[in-house]
Amino acid sequence: MQGTIPQKIGRVVADLCLHPQYVPRTLAHNVLGQKTPADLELPWFSYAAIDFLDKFLQPHMSVCEYGSGGSTLFFARRVKSVYSIEDNRDWFHRVSELLLAKNIGNVTLKLCPFDFKNPVGFEKSDYLHALPDRQFDVIVVDGSEEWTRVRPICFELAQTHVKKGGIIVVDDSWRYPEIRENNAAQRWQTFSSVGPGRPGVTSTDIYFY
Repeated sequence: MQGTIPQKIGRVVADLCLHPQYVPRTLAHNVLGQKTPADLELPWFSYAAIDFLDKFLQPHMSVCEYGSGGSTLFFARRVKSVYSIEDNRDWFHRVSELLLAKNIGNVTLKLCPFDFKNPVGFEKSDYLHALPDRQFDVIVVDGSEEWTRVRPICFELAQTHVKKGGIIVVDDSWRYPEIRENNAAQRWQTFSSVGPGRPGVTSTDIYFY
């Protein structure tokens, strides 16, 4: 979240005081350990959202995500299939190597390069429209973004591909008040807390359909 370094530190301390259950993970993942969320097989979300998803996910479910990484492995361990859309070629190969090394075979990882520093024409991009023409139990709106915010565009398309009873996950949701104000969900909930590989408190919104 935005703010000065002292403000961010203050938010972390306050959050850990309110949610002491996150202290061991925060110390292990962000202070004592040097592993990335991909190494930890965790999404780069708030711990509060991760804990919710760990209970929500079922073995029969299908997941689609904009942006690959620790979330890809996290979902693959818990659901039937994962379809992950990635724009960065180097990161695509890194995640592919992790999946191979861990013998995970229920992930389709699709590379769709896009210049997010010059997002003209994003609405017609292969990256946006790599979302398969079928319904998913969970859709994650995350992935690359530069100065121009494109996740609201991904969210709008995702709403047409989420199953009844399914959810859409929007990370760094504090950046997108327009999504909170304009959506077709039955309800939505913000999960704010510290998280793995993060220097401060973040928020992850989940929309229920």
